[in-house]
Amino acid sequence: MPVFEPLAEAMNEGVIMVDAGWQVIYANRQARLLFRRPDLSLPLPLQDLIPDEPTTTTWRDLDRAMKQQVPAELDVFYPALFAWHNVRAFPHDGGLGLILSNITDRQWSLQKDMERGYLRTLFKDAPVAVSVTHGREHSFNFANEFATRLVGNRDIEGRTLRDAFPDLAGQGFYELYDQVYMTGERFEGTESPAQLTDPYTGEMKALYVNLSLIPVRGFDNQVAGVLSISVDVTSYVVAAQA
Repeated sequence: MPVFEPLAEAMNEGVIMVDAGWQVIYANRQARLLFRRPDLSLPLPLQDLIPDEPTTTTWRDLDRAMKQQVPAELDVFYPALFAWHNVRAFPHDGGLGLILSNITDRQWSLQKDMERGYLRTLFKDAPVAVSVTHGREHSFNFANEFATRLVGNRDIEGRTLRDAFPDLAGQGFYELYDQVYMTGERFEGTESPAQLTDPYTGEMKALYVNLSLIPVRGFDNQVAGVLSISVDVTSYVVAAQA
C-alpha cells in the first residue's frame, strides 16, 4: 500500500496517480465515484478517464506539467458524464498526481450569469418581447422590459411558466413549451391568441402575438431551455376583424 493511500482515501476530493507513461496506477474511492466507475481496473491510460483529444488545452497543460514536472490547474468537461471537474496536477515520482473536484454546479452558475448578462444587454430595449426559460418546468431566467409590459408588468423571473401564468391553462401554451423542450424543434406561430388576466385589476385581456419558441442548448448540446420571441400584433388583428 502506498504511504499516501490512507490520507487519499480519507479525502473528499478525487485523487489519481499517473506514472511517466500516462498510466493511472492509483485512484481513490472519491475519484472512482466522480468518474462513476466504482469497479475501475488499474492500470489504464489516463485518456480513458480524460478523453479530450491530445491537441486540446487540457492535454497541452497536462503534457507541460508532466514534461517540466511543474504544477498545473485546469477545468475539464466530460460530455459522457455531463460534468465539470477542476483538476490540480502536481509532480510525483516522475509522473503526476491529480486532485479532482466536481465543479459542475459552479460552471452552470457561471454560464447562466453570462447568458443573462448577454441577453439583458442585447434585448433590454428591443421592441419585441424576449424571455428565456430553463429546465423542464420552464423557469424564467430572463424577460426584457417589453415582455414584462406585454404581460401586465407581472413579476415572472425566477418563476415557472405555470406558476407565472396560471391564466394560460387550457390555451395550449404549456404544451408548446413542453414540445419544444422535449423535441428540440422550434415552433413558429402567427397571430396566436392568448387570454391574460391583469394581475392587479383582474381584467381579462385578449392578446394576439407572432410567436417563436426556440430551443436553447447547453454546453453539452442538450436542450436546456426555451427562448421566446413575441411580436404584439393585437391592434392589427382587431382592426382586421373590425
